[in-house]
Amino acid sequence: MRRLRKTDNNRIAKACGAVIVNRPDQLQQSDVGTGAGIFEDQFNEVERNLQDAMSVARNILKNPKLGPAGGATQLTVSATLKQKSSSVEGIEKWPYEAAAIACERIPRTLAPNCRVNVIRTMTALQGKV
Repeated sequence: MRRLRKTDNNRIAKACGAVIVNRPDQLQQSDVGTGAGIFEDQFNEVERNLQDAMSVARNILKNPKLGPAGGATQLTVSATLKQKSSSVEGIEKWPYEAAAIACERIPRTLAPNCRVNVIRTMTALQGKV
């Protein structure tokens, strides 16, 4: 496995339980990896994700109602909390403002996954709320 990068080589060794040796004459029976524990964990995770996806599909077929996604609900809640905080005086407004900022984190986190400009998108969305 000389043509692999060291990091890739280490990942393969970790995945199968092997020990990397520098010279073939140093190789021992215990160095050879035969396990696939990490792969089994990944397969279990894939199975759980697939089960979740099938449950979502089943639920949509049974009750075909969809709500807004992509952070739309959180932005609406944030705007409502900001509006409420403007009517409250003193330090009592701080929890409203903190919760509003926290609600904005979800769409702000989702935006890069869509490969959009986060600042422009958030500004445009906040203007619509």
